[in-house]
Amino acid sequence: MEPPSDPAARQPGVILFYLAEKGQGYLRLVGTAEEFFFTARQLQCPSVHKGDLVTFIPREGRNGYFADAIMAAGLA
Repeated sequence: MEPPSDPAARQPGVILFYLAEKGQGYLRLVGTAEEFFFTARQLQCPSVHKGDLVTFIPREGRNGYFADAIMAAGLA
């Protein structure tokens, strides 16, 4: 079970793309060129689209950093 999401750890991001049929996408940390991979499992909102503003928690996995606990920015 995941530990509770620390609000202070949340970062702002923008969805670059999301392929719903594959359940995979990338987002960019606002104000940087850093991009983070994510899957449908990391979404805490019904769906996302290119250009959506979100908040997320960067986490380190086996294949590098990824975006976790992704929420629409207006709901964070």
